[in-house]
Amino acid sequence: MVATAPPPIVAPFRSATTVPSRRPFVPVLREGDAVPALALLDQGGRRFSFAAPGGRTTIVSFIYTRCADACPLVMAKFARLQRLLRGVPVRLVTMTIDPVFDTPAVLARYGRAYGADPSRWSLVTGPAARIDELAARFGIVAEHPRPGVVGHTEAAIVLDGRGRIAKIIDGSSWLPGDLAANGEEVAGVSGNPLRSVRMWLAGSASALCGGRGATPLTVGAGLAILTGMLAGLTAAFRRVFRSPPALS
Repeated sequence: MVATAPPPIVAPFRSATTVPSRRPFVPVLREGDAVPALALLDQGGRRFSFAAPGGRTTIVSFIYTRCADACPLVMAKFARLQRLLRGVPVRLVTMTIDPVFDTPAVLARYGRAYGADPSRWSLVTGPAARIDELAARFGIVAEHPRPGVVGHTEAAIVLDGRGRIAKIIDGSSWLPGDLAANGEEVAGVSGNPLRSVRMWLAGSASALCGGRGATPLTVGAGLAILTGMLAGLTAAFRRVFRSPPALS
């Protein structure tokens, strides 16, 4: 009998549709965490790092220049924020989530359209892998359904003078005046206390509705707690600002 070689072992074919895409686990930053010292570039092509704030408070937003949805609104509100914080030691940073298209030159043109002062408002980009990692660390979820379009979540994040996260405001419904109050508070500058209360209530509402790191409550329970907090704050303000009794 003539010996024959065994048939070759052929690995089963797996198409792109049968292999699940697995993203590496990226731990999301929480309040008190330091932002990683990843090297980025600002709109002038200068080196930029969130970990080197120079002692200044930093307020961060996320956009991409080809966006026709929420990003122009975020930029317009940051332009208002820049005016409100004139003379306050707070720097503004807008990070693109589309770094392949949004080069420093593109960001420079985009920033000029909104009156961005490079000495106070940086628009930053960097290598795609680095931007993707940093956005994920900030809790920003981004998807690319088709070329030129990025579906992404929104947030405004306040960093203290050491580059640590001080406040996280999920979504894009914040008001420039309220976010300015947050920046002033973290920077240790006296601001409008009513604006600070409004931002605190907005953050509480986000947590009650299942914001990052929160245990979601039912809508009824969340509304009941917020109603109680509002009633208590209203009573406190009435006591503080009540007119003194007239002298007889």
